[in-house]
Amino acid sequence: MPLRLTNDRDIHLAQEWILQLHTWLRRHGLAGYDPFDIKAHPWISGIQHRPLLRKGSTALCDIFPTLSRRLLRIQPAINPKALALTALGHLRLHQITGDAVHLENGLNTLEQLSHLAVPGHAGPCWGYPFPVRATGLDCPAYTPVSVVCAIAGEAFLLAHEITRDQSHLDTALGIAAFFLEELPRIPCENGAWCFAYTPVDRRRVHNANLLAAEHIVKTAERAGNAAMKEEAGPAIAFSLSAQREDGAWPYGASGAGEPYEPKLMGLVDHHHTGFVLRALHGINSVLPSPELSGALKKGYRFYRTLIRPDGTPINAYGTWPVDIHACAEGILCNSVLAELRPGAIDAALLVMRWTHYAMRDPRDGAPRYRAYPFFTSRIVFPRWGVAWMYRALAEYLFVTRKRY
Repeated sequence: MPLRLTNDRDIHLAQEWILQLHTWLRRHGLAGYDPFDIKAHPWISGIQHRPLLRKGSTALCDIFPTLSRRLLRIQPAINPKALALTALGHLRLHQITGDAVHLENGLNTLEQLSHLAVPGHAGPCWGYPFPVRATGLDCPAYTPVSVVCAIAGEAFLLAHEITRDQSHLDTALGIAAFFLEELPRIPCENGAWCFAYTPVDRRRVHNANLLAAEHIVKTAERAGNAAMKEEAGPAIAFSLSAQREDGAWPYGASGAGEPYEPKLMGLVDHHHTGFVLRALHGINSVLPSPELSGALKKGYRFYRTLIRPDGTPINAYGTWPVDIHACAEGILCNSVLAELRPGAIDAALLVMRWTHYAMRDPRDGAPRYRAYPFFTSRIVFPRWGVAWMYRALAEYLFVTRKRY
């Protein structure tokens, strides 16, 4: 997996780490455990509505991650989101190097992803290989999830950009059809509405709503379908109107009488904030407007408060635990926004350096799951850690490719 030689030590750091992850992926593959597989177990999900018991069970599962899953007979599985993320990483590496091996890896991964699509829907769609359970929510395994589909759609659009193979655009159009024809549209104020997270729940979640809207808008632009672009307008308006005065977005919206936990819907965390900003950036690249630009500027100003001066990615509600997903998003979001936001690439570098020091296994580069003040959960999650970090490092190298 050759990359270009460089004397830039920061570029070299990213290159060295992504090479380690590439080797890890070849050796171990993407089948494995996931942070949410154990939360779907009836014993664990049954106490999620009790905050103290939820925190206690989370801590125990983090301290004994493998043992707890073996005792509960949870089986490793391949998560479609992991395939989409690694495909994006491979394709970015091809764009950086021109090496056909990376392109082949990316296309092969997309083919594998296509085989895992859930049948019987308006277009290709994917879900998690475990149930998704929370207060007021019970989605069976493999229920199509908008976030998974949107990330898959991003990968197929990039494949089309590189190869001009119509089949990749057809898949992206199929994903858009799934969003437009099967995702419930939850009415909101002033004629706006929100795409549901899945076809079987009615949560109003901003990152999921905007990722679906972004995919529709970008696919419509690629296909030359102006009418399709307009269909996402009310969903975009809903999330723009929910931005707080300080620039943040809560995880979602919660109304009186709804069964979803209000405290959870009101949380502001690191990686979902990054999701929102990247989605808005993608929408703004196709449908630029002063309102979108202003929301991005204000949102990014808030987002930078979620990165400490030493590079630690934090949440609005506190520092600990530091999650590898937040670390990857800190690299990815800042890399994606670097073309518009001065200093963003420096912030990406800060997070990468901190994560490389604090969260990486020096033996094989595997990203560890979570860091607490006096303890680190060292389990490696292929989807949550490896795939997201592979994607993030590839984006950082893509954005900085002119430096080497």
